[in-house]
Amino acid sequence: MKKAFLFAAALSASIAHAEPPGNLAAPLGLELGKTHCARLTPGPNRVTTGKAQWAGGDAIEIRNLDRFNLPGLSRAIVNCDAQDTVALISLTFDRSALQDVTGKLDARYESRRKTEANAENAYAEWAAANGSLELLYARDGKHFTVAYWAKGAKAKYFAYSGTPAETKPATPPAPAPKQPAPL
Repeated sequence: MKKAFLFAAALSASIAHAEPPGNLAAPLGLELGKTHCARLTPGPNRVTTGKAQWAGGDAIEIRNLDRFNLPGLSRAIVNCDAQDTVALISLTFDRSALQDVTGKLDARYESRRKTEANAENAYAEWAAANGSLELLYARDGKHFTVAYWAKGAKAKYFAYSGTPAETKPATPPAPAPKQPAPL
């Protein structure tokens, strides 16, 4: 009886701390930070376009976009890290889908930051349990991009993420040689 009680208590505790499934980012059915890129076998619909130099793995373009049923989707790139795990998925959409995509992201993920709608370049950020999402576009641009980052990938690979662990102290400038005073 005591073992059954402890099991029930442990099970309820694990359920209480589990992330809701709607908060996990898995664009195109590829869960960030877990899906292995080897699963994306090359073929006419998936073309390796090179290496993601910043992450150390393949960059794969998905060509058959109609099957995802995402109105306005015009390009999808999957970037893999050196461990063959999905580190970044970049989705490019036609500008006409901006309201729809933004509404879906607002409904599903926690909003972190947004720039003013009339800014020269717009930026928005959301948080997921397994990463973060960024939406970027130029005010007069014909397209916009949604970048799905695996948890910790942006901080690991890019210095602009502002993580304190990666900042290095600036080297003090060398003193200028002394010049003789003018006569």
